[in-house]
Amino acid sequence: GPPWRAAAAPPSQRDDANDRRRATAAAEAPRHRQILWSKQMTCREATVDAILALFATDGARFEARNLATAAHRVAKLAGRRRDDDDDDDDVRRDPRVRALADACADRVPDMNAQERGNAAWAFATAGVDAPRLFEAIATAAHERPGEFGPQELATTAWAFATAGVDAPRFFDTIARAAQPLLADFNPQDLANTTWAFATARVDAPRLFDAIARAAQPRLGYFKPQELANTAWAFATAGVGAPRLFYAIAATVEPRVDEFSAQGLANTAWAFATAGVAAPRLFDAIAGAAQPRLGEFNPQNLANTAWAFATAGVDA
Repeated sequence: GPPWRAAAAPPSQRDDANDRRRATAAAEAPRHRQILWSKQMTCREATVDAILALFATDGARFEARNLATAAHRVAKLAGRRRDDDDDDDDVRRDPRVRALADACADRVPDMNAQERGNAAWAFATAGVDAPRLFEAIATAAHERPGEFGPQELATTAWAFATAGVDAPRFFDTIARAAQPLLADFNPQDLANTTWAFATARVDAPRLFDAIARAAQPRLGYFKPQELANTAWAFATAGVGAPRLFYAIAATVEPRVDEFSAQGLANTAWAFATAGVAAPRLFDAIAGAAQPRLGEFNPQNLANTAWAFATAGVDA
């Protein structure tokens, strides 16, 4: 469905939420019980159903950290079994997952930035609509921006973009909080942040310029998907960064055999869209793609063909 806009709740709703949070916090089990539950959810033997059953039985007594842990583990374990029938659809339909989203939303004020990021990542990854949760996280981000570290900024932005949440104020907060910290972002954080802003169609030229300067000297440490996603994001956002694109081209050329079919297609599309001439890169992509055309889906093939035609490169 269409993205929804995160807005501040009216005072009566905020008061109700605060009452629920205080009541839930007062019902928390002792610390030793919290530790036991955390170990049950994070052990190797844990399953989606076992975690949801534990939440259904004892979730009313979970501390905020364990609610975030439950959500994160459910999404992670569900992702591992995604290729098995329709198990991921079962997770989306499970009423316990909806109840977990509501419980997380009530306790967002008691979560730290990492826990909020994990909760957002979980429901975005699982494809579960959780508007109250994302609204609460957006509010917390605006009120407590100094709590974010690089990974929390990148993860939370990625989650909002993946979930299709229309929250311009949230993204503005993330952009302002991220810029002073970019030197501490790792390649995945940089790539995920640019991807999130481009996917959410948020105009943030200062952030993109700063990311271009931070990323360029470190491109050798980027994985193929991170290189492709970064190029795609800058092209999608319409941000001119020729020096970054030339540096990406020089980094990708000797590593094209490491790229997936989608990575090759997205990289070619990004350079053609950005209007950056990179004939050696296109030659390398052509050489890597031709023996692997069977791996390209119709969209990858169409994007690659369009890119070569637009760039005026014969292949």
